[in-house]
Parts: sequence; structure tokens; C-alpha cells
Amino acid sequence: MRLGTFLLISALAAPALPAQVAPAEPPVQTGRLPWLSIPSLPWKAGETAPPSPPPAAVAAPQAGLTVRIAADGVLRVVDDRGMIHLRSGLPGRPLRAWRDGGVPVADLGAPLVFGQDPPLARGLGALPVADPDFRKALEGLLWIQCDDGRVLTLVLPATGRAVYLPLPDDGDLAFAFHADRLEARSSRRGECWSLPWLTLLPQLIQLGQAAPSARGSGTALIPFPRD
Repeated sequence: MRLGTFLLISALAAPALPAQVAPAEPPVQTGRLPWLSIPSLPWKAGETAPPSPPPAAVAAPQAGLTVRIAADGVLRVVDDRGMIHLRSGLPGRPLRAWRDGGVPVADLGAPLVFGQDPPLARGLGALPVADPDFRKALEGLLWIQCDDGRVLTLVLPATGRAVYLPLPDDGDLAFAFHADRLEARSSRRGECWSLPWLTLLPQLIQLGQAAPSARGSGTALIPFPRD
């Protein structure tokens, strides 16, 4: 048998090769957002309560930590030397903010100054748990409501930490800071929910823990990142 005929018979007898398939695209790597997959909170539905007297405003320090909330949802905490203590994205675009125990922030675009030694940064023993007005323990906190409608961002600039409180409704909520609880009211559905402050002790303790030091993330001349 001639060589050409042999090669033709072998080619016909060989199994058909599968068509070449383009290699699959590598999966897109997405980081887990910290406000996703967090446990729900025991919000209790009920009637709207009479408003509590507004909390006493805490005198803003002349120097300390400056917080800037950008309109695009970028949050920065910088000390008086220009060193960044926290730079993070918010769940959405900021709508409203409160400081300490519920004092409204009049201008979201203006820098906010916070002290470096609030009660939460001194440990659980420094919190006035037995005080009928628990809002005194919330000094030094920053509350930010965004247009995502799912969580309320809670920041303690003194430690550079943030936690996220899942909300009972995904609409535009109005918040009231009572002496013993946080209240959320839905303008869309007319419902009201409340959350006792003591329920948030795990989140408050987490906020009070010092964040990992930023040392080593820069150079010998600039050991901390700058804004």
C-alpha cells in the first residue's frame, strides 16, 4: 500500500477533534463590601413616640481630627498634621448626617472636627450605661445616612473605625435620637421602628477598638499616608 493511501485511511479512521474553544475569561475579582452580609438588628415596629429633648451639643475642639464627607461618597478622617486616619467609601451618596448623640450636621460639605479621646475610645467602663440619657455615651460619633437606603453608617473618627447598621426599610427614613433608643420613621409607608441603644453595645465596642496602625505603609520620611 502506498504511503499516501495509508495516511488517508488513518485520517478517516481517527476520531474527529473538537472545535477549538477560546479560553474562558478570568472571573472578575470583586472585593466584599463591608456593609453587605451583616446580621440584621432587632428593630421593633411600633408607634411614633413623642420627641425627646434634643441632646446637648458637645463643644467642638479647636484641633483634633477633621472629617470630610464628599458628595460622591468618599469619607476621609485627617489629623491636624495632615495624616490620614481613615479613607473609605460610603454605601451611597450622603443625604444627612448627625454627630455625637444626634446633633444634625447643617452642612455636609463643611469639615467636621472631632476630639481624639471620646468615651467610646476609653473602653466599656467609661460608658454611662446607668445614665437615663444614653446619648452622652455617643459623644465623638458620626452618623451618615446615604441614598442607598439599606444601612446607616456609624463612624468613630478617634479610632478610624466604621460600622454599618442595617435599616428596617429601604426607603427614605427620618431618624430621631431619643434618650433610650434610636427611632426610624418611614415617610413613604408611615411606619415607625425603634432600636434600644443597649442593643448596639457590640457595635459600639467594635468602634472603640483602635484600628491597626498605618505605620509601614509609607516611607521612612512619610510613615503615614497624607491627604
